[in-house]
Amino acid sequence: MNKHALRIFKESSGNINELKNLLSEDVVFSSPIFTKPVEGKDLVAEVMMTSSSVRNGKFTHEFQQDNETVLIWEGIIDGHKLISFELLINDEQGKIKYRSVAFKPFPVVELFRTAMYKQLKNIIPEDMWHLQQVEL
Repeated sequence: MNKHALRIFKESSGNINELKNLLSEDVVFSSPIFTKPVEGKDLVAEVMMTSSSVRNGKFTHEFQQDNETVLIWEGIIDGHKLISFELLINDEQGKIKYRSVAFKPFPVVELFRTAMYKQLKNIIPEDMWHLQQVEL
């Protein structure tokens, strides 16, 4: 099995322009640290590069089927173990059109979110960091 291009990129510590080349123009990124999905190549790339700068770790598993890939990553933030599970969906050109990530354990996710907020609060709109009440 060939490694997904995103995994190869992250294991080689590439630059933001190399990352952007892996993303479709209208890529959507869903993460539990935000209240809404992040959309668009430039913003998603910025979030992904920041994520790599606030934590360290490595991929431990990869599963592929057609244009979908699941990656499992284990690492450390502030001396605590963080595990992520991500789903990648590629478009017909092989570019990432959708990325969704989940993390555990929750107390460490809060550390990660805090670190990301410090780096991205001027880039990611405030309403994407805080819950908004909705009515049914």
